[in-house]
Amino acid sequence: MAQPIVSKKTYALTFGTLLGITALTTLLGFIDMGSLNTVVAVGLAGVKACLIAGFFMHGFYESRTIRIAMIAGVAWFLIMISLTLVDYASRFW
Repeated sequence: MAQPIVSKKTYALTFGTLLGITALTTLLGFIDMGSLNTVVAVGLAGVKACLIAGFFMHGFYESRTIRIAMIAGVAWFLIMISLTLVDYASRFW
């Protein structure tokens, strides 16, 4: 199977973006935003995960079947997290 040809510039820009988001995450860790801290940190981690899966793992260059499998995996993960949160929230009844 032929591998996609991705330029070094794309890898360098992606790497720089990941470093920038990591620096932003670190800087935001010193700011007290109340309960919004977790939401912002998880959101930035999700963006970093999408960049890694898309560029470094060649997710953007795969066939449609592989993309559907990746989306199904993320959807299943979100279902499991939501069920865990519902269970956790219902324990205080």
